[in-house]
Amino acid sequence: MSKKKKIKSGKNIRRKVILPTMLALSILVVGILATNVTAANSNYPPIVTKIAQKFNLNISDVQEVFDDERDERRAEMFARFSERLDELVSSGEITSSQKGAILDKHEEMQNKMDELRNLSPEERRDKMQSIHEEFRSWLKDQGFENLAIGPFGHGFKRGFGMGHMMGESQ
Repeated sequence: MSKKKKIKSGKNIRRKVILPTMLALSILVVGILATNVTAANSNYPPIVTKIAQKFNLNISDVQEVFDDERDERRAEMFARFSERLDELVSSGEITSSQKGAILDKHEEMQNKMDELRNLSPEERRDKMQSIHEEFRSWLKDQGFENLAIGPFGHGFKRGFGMGHMMGESQ
């Protein structure tokens, strides 16, 4: 083979094999990096992102499942809370209007807690403490400080300090 043919065949190989391969690899790497950057910059919790990536699912669908589950649990907790207030009304410890005020305050506190979702853990902890203090103060002002009620579990006497989960009944 002459030198010219060898040079020409080398250029052909480069054009036909190496360049398309390099281009395909470059596109693949950019796609992977873009996916990782998008997932890292999303507002989704890490567990949602991990599940979506591991099972090749749409991240918004996974988040929807988490949101639905949270809403169901919240509805169950609210139902138990309302039942507890009904018991307090039946026993004469509070009036129906006080029950209404407590439910209104509970909803207000729940909305404030919902706003904490996108904060860092440290900011969330600090804001949660502030909300907790606000609710404690409201309870005291209303004369309810001895009742085991509120969006923070079993009131302030047995809540998280005793290892109870928020809203669990004994």
